[in-house]
Amino acid sequence: MIRQWARELVSHSSKVYQLQTMVKQAKDGRMNPDVCPATIFIVMLFLFLFRLRSMEELDRNVKKGRFRGLIPTKQKLPSHDTAKYALKKWDLESHRTNHDLFITRFKQNKGPRRGMIDGWRVAAIDGVELFASKSRCCCECLTRQRSSGETEYFHRAVFLQKVGGDPRIVYATELLKRKDGSDKAEGEIAAARRLIRQTAERHGVLADVLTLDALYAQAPFIHEALDHDQHVVVRMKEERRLIMKDAKGLFEGRPPDVGWIEKDSSGNTVTVSAWDEADLASWEQLRVPLRMIRMIRETERNVVVGGVKQKQTDVLERWVGTTINKGAASTDTISRIAAARWDIENMGFHDLKTYWHMDHPYVHDPIAIEAILGFQVMAMNLFYAFLYGHLHHFRDWRIPLSEVVEEIKEQVRWVSMQLLIWDDS
Repeated sequence: MIRQWARELVSHSSKVYQLQTMVKQAKDGRMNPDVCPATIFIVMLFLFLFRLRSMEELDRNVKKGRFRGLIPTKQKLPSHDTAKYALKKWDLESHRTNHDLFITRFKQNKGPRRGMIDGWRVAAIDGVELFASKSRCCCECLTRQRSSGETEYFHRAVFLQKVGGDPRIVYATELLKRKDGSDKAEGEIAAARRLIRQTAERHGVLADVLTLDALYAQAPFIHEALDHDQHVVVRMKEERRLIMKDAKGLFEGRPPDVGWIEKDSSGNTVTVSAWDEADLASWEQLRVPLRMIRMIRETERNVVVGGVKQKQTDVLERWVGTTINKGAASTDTISRIAAARWDIENMGFHDLKTYWHMDHPYVHDPIAIEAILGFQVMAMNLFYAFLYGHLHHFRDWRIPLSEVVEEIKEQVRWVSMQLLIWDDS
């Protein structure tokens, strides 16, 4: 028997994350609109929960009655043209207020502590390109020249996401801005530092440690994290750095400090040898000593060559630096924290682009782009909070997410949920 997933989703979102309050707080800048902002809010939220690929699909689903059970009978449903116009006028501060409401409730429910890595709340920061075009642009587009000489217009954002365990909630996003009034992008580090500051101002400390790619191995960024009570675990790739040369000199003269065996995501056996040295002070721009770890990972996998199955060993060398001292976290804990960075790629950007269509410019307008990204993040956060916070054993059921979405789409079509969304008081 299929559960009433649609009703449970809406009920959970209302009771736990105050969806009714979000609806009341939705605003846009239209004058005397025929379709109220609250209706636009619900329609856009469910457009992304339904994983619809375009604004034109909105019209088709309105005609099918897909949204009727979500909206009071007296309220008019929008066409895609009305929705586009409303998004261009959307009140972004009301959007941020609603996102803050979700994150506040998530924090109150101890969500950041779920899926901790050996007692550490872990989050990742990374940048991603939203979409690019050679023909369409807006006043906030960033530009680059292709090898063909053509100009390409694009938008890029930095994300802060919970990693290490479900639900992998997106805590915050920050769009890259134009640099000094030009159409060139500001540095990703500048946007990431702004993201750390704004998140701390709004929510305090959501993560104890940030796991990062090599781009973020920069002293100003690490100082920003430390100033907001967050450690870093950052991949190190630049072999010319004096601190890496010093660490290599120390490691080459001794056997591994520690080793262990683990399984990768495909079930292959991985033998890890690691060297770990604390309190290296040869990065002069960094105001604290850095702990350096070198890992050699040997992965045994079965491959088929010429129709014959045989074993193959892949060897990978990985370096990380961290501000966490040895007494607070073991070498293998740091290794797991560093590996959790891939969550933001595999379960953040990949999900948002593949299933929530973040790489499609629904409305190419600077305000609409930010509003749509907010709806996509809100839809994904509510959906994953429902799956892993309410259904609990969802992963054990081995039900494809696409099947859950399709069931919700069909159930919404026939079941009225207006009282769960709209506050009659």
